Amino acid sequence: MGRTVNVVGTGNFNADGSSRRNIIRRFVHEDMHVTLRREQHDIYTVAVYVSAPRFYGLLGTTLKQIGYLKASTSRSIASKMDTREILTGRVGSYYTPTGKDHPRVFLVLEY
Repeated sequence: MGRTVNVVGTGNFNADGSSRRNIIRRFVHEDMHVTLRREQHDIYTVAVYVSAPRFYGLLGTTLKQIGYLKASTSRSIASKMDTREILTGRVGSYYTPTGKDHPRVFLVLEY
């Protein structure tokens, strides 16, 4: 069973100053695996990360945050994460127009 969800906060900056918009434009592609992580400050907040190469891949990869799941869906997803029902998450589609500050990213979560 699958579910399509929207990633929000894609136009914001991460704590290290990196632009989520630039991360999406450089590294995100369709069918790419994503990592979902619960946030420490709110147990129902689910952050979305993608794997990005470090120094052209010579130093392996690192996880970069591209946003959060919408609040309306993150509560149910968080409870499924607790019971380990969600098996995989991947990028279903994305849209990164040149003049826009907030790219659109849609994920397909399968459980």
